Amino acid sequence: MSSVRFLGIDLVNGVKRRHLLAYFFAVLISSGYAGAMSILQPGLLHVIGIDYKSQAQITGMLGALQEVIFIIMLGIYGVFADRIGRRYIYTFGLLTTAIGFALYGTSTSVNELILYRVIVALGSGAMVGMMVTVIADYAENKSRGKANGLQGLIATFGAFIPPILATLPNTFVQSGMTEVDAQQVTFAIAGSMGVVGAIVAYLGLSKVAGTIVNAHNESILQQLRLGFKEAKAPKIALSYGAAFISRGDLAVTGAFMGLWLVQFGTKNMSLSVSEAMNQLAVPAILMVVVGAFIGSLLMGYVSDKISRVRAVTIASGLAALIYTAMLFVEDPTQPWVLGLLLIMGIAEISAFVSSQALVGESAPAKRRGAVIGFFGVAGAVGILFATAGGGALFAEYGPATPFVLFGAFNFIVFIWSWFVNGKKITIAENQHPTEILPQGE
Repeated sequence: MSSVRFLGIDLVNGVKRRHLLAYFFAVLISSGYAGAMSILQPGLLHVIGIDYKSQAQITGMLGALQEVIFIIMLGIYGVFADRIGRRYIYTFGLLTTAIGFALYGTSTSVNELILYRVIVALGSGAMVGMMVTVIADYAENKSRGKANGLQGLIATFGAFIPPILATLPNTFVQSGMTEVDAQQVTFAIAGSMGVVGAIVAYLGLSKVAGTIVNAHNESILQQLRLGFKEAKAPKIALSYGAAFISRGDLAVTGAFMGLWLVQFGTKNMSLSVSEAMNQLAVPAILMVVVGAFIGSLLMGYVSDKISRVRAVTIASGLAALIYTAMLFVEDPTQPWVLGLLLIMGIAEISAFVSSQALVGESAPAKRRGAVIGFFGVAGAVGILFATAGGGALFAEYGPATPFVLFGAFNFIVFIWSWFVNGKKITIAENQHPTEILPQGE
């Protein structure tokens, strides 16, 4: 059976164009969910009567709860993906996330918010884990960079879904709905995205790409232990470090750049919150997004031309410089800062793409789900560290400090990658081709 080349990606035997297109649609929905909660939740907290001070505390608590669930579940989802197949886990993730979002809009108390957020987190963990695992299964090793770059590009498109959803409550209120009903309908629409994504994933993803290990001969705990032991391989360990910084970079920019600009605008420029958001925060975030578009394509190409370890070196080195440079920003509204944010977008998506290409290349086929599950755990720890630790630094030592902290972390990974590359590991070494085994109907 000859392999197929599509969108510049060499697909493994058994994977067709329709499978890749179904996967990219699932990625679009999954990445849309990634930012939807943070932009929709504030309105919901307001309409159910939670005071401003408590809103901040509840938001932090719910975010931390979700990341803890990610840390617990990602490895387990990876093992089950190796046992029963990626298609089932991805479908479960999208459908469970959809149910969680639909229920979330009906919340009337903090206890209900917690319960429904747990459902969202359980689904999102499976969804995020399979985003990385499936593309590792589908692409030949020589095309992993392009495949992950294109995935990053689709995910960037998905980042436009949350702002669109955020416009719906006001539209519904203008049409005569109450604020409460408008929130419920908006969350229900967000939930419907996942139902469509789950149907496409179940019907469209390949039934043959991936690995089913001898599940009946190994317990789940044994599979987890063996998957974790793979971190002894230098390249896999480095990929975990790269996952930590790449997800942390994204979290720091998403959580604190807009906050910095809104606070600066309201305190120093006599702007209202909405004016500061429209005039300062939106252009800045759009500049980061433009950088991410450029970086996803650029690093996807570069990762296929040089070793994946060297790609991580370039990405982490660039991110170290840019994030540390935020220390010199006193006025974030200066025009030159937009140029810095453009390069920041390139740097953060480059770290994201290169880390995924590295773990996809390095993970042994029979343990790929478990290894990438732990890769996801490392990313979740990075996000938790960025949001919780970065928030404390932002409040106590200034808005630039979370960026500088992750500049330092990126520098550590930069040095680490030089040591791994110095071991003279070639691109052919520690490389594990995808096995083609049926995953069931």
